Amino acid sequence: MGIRVESIDGITVLTPEGDMDFTTLPAFEARVAGLLANGARVMVWDLDAVGILPSTACGFLLQTAKRLGAVGGRMALACGHPRVRATLRTMGVLELFRTYPTRADALAGMAGDSSA
Repeated sequence: MGIRVESIDGITVLTPEGDMDFTTLPAFEARVAGLLANGARVMVWDLDAVGILPSTACGFLLQTAKRLGAVGGRMALACGHPRVRATLRTMGVLELFRTYPTRADALAGMAGDSSA
């Protein structure tokens, strides 16, 4: 399990690959903390390559959005995969995120809307 981090037009794009579970979340938390400390304020999480997305991962994503909001930042999820969307919907958190069907849509949406 890894996480690819890219900066595209001032937007930090995080692409986890594999499972987002209790064994991988500490590394993600450290990575996000470092990104925030270095000034990242707009994030897109591309979740299409995620295998397992348990409740702990949903909580982590919610906490990340909260941390970004506290410093004037914003976050969106690119989650076009039906399995990922269904998981977020089942856990009751899908509506709490700004979501887009593709990474390209998320980048365009976040670049064009400073209130996202």
